[in-house]
Amino acid sequence: MTVDQSQRGEPERTNQRHEQAATTRRQLLAAAGAVFETRGYRATTVGAITDRASTAHGTFYLYFRNKEDAFCQVVESVILDELAASIVLPLDHDPRRGMEQGIRSFLAVYHRHDGLWSALLEGALQSPRVQELWLGLRRDLVLRLSDAFEAQQRAGRMRPLDTTMVAHALSAMLEWSAFTHLVLGEPRPGAPRDTETLVGVLTDLWYRSVYGSVAEDAPGSGAGDPGQSPLSA
Repeated sequence: MTVDQSQRGEPERTNQRHEQAATTRRQLLAAAGAVFETRGYRATTVGAITDRASTAHGTFYLYFRNKEDAFCQVVESVILDELAASIVLPLDHDPRRGMEQGIRSFLAVYHRHDGLWSALLEGALQSPRVQELWLGLRRDLVLRLSDAFEAQQRAGRMRPLDTTMVAHALSAMLEWSAFTHLVLGEPRPGAPRDTETLVGVLTDLWYRSVYGSVAEDAPGSGAGDPGQSPLSA
């Protein structure tokens, strides 16, 4: 082999190493997600992750500093990415339908990864980094909701309220309703998870909490345009 051939082969070998490293990282990340999903945060060990990934124990530390780091990367690559892609709140033309769409999307992401959400809550009580990750996830949802409410206020469609505090309270309602219903099975333990009923209840509570009395509440009145309903303080 000539010197030129050797030099040409080096980039190819480098690319192969990078591809192999990326594949190993994805393998470990998928294994970590599966173990956290089933065992929770505290009971998960590095050994359980490497066993699931069929890799050497030391290989784990080439990609993650510790269990906490692996968990945060799992949450960022699974939950955060899916929420960023799916949660929208189009309130402009039909506020009630926009709320319903956003709530349904959130519950769908939650239900796909309810074990990870449980692990996230568990980890937030043990790790400052995990806690900040959880709070950051909530802040993003609160900000989106608050921005949507502010736009409705500017358009004269929503009564005066503290949009940030209301968005925070409604986000907490959504998150904890998802946890108690989809993870704990309340209010009817053992019964099938009725996500659509939960969507309807939360949509109704969200909508009435920020728009006040609505046209269809008046005796004898027909259903009006939700975005143009009379507002009460």
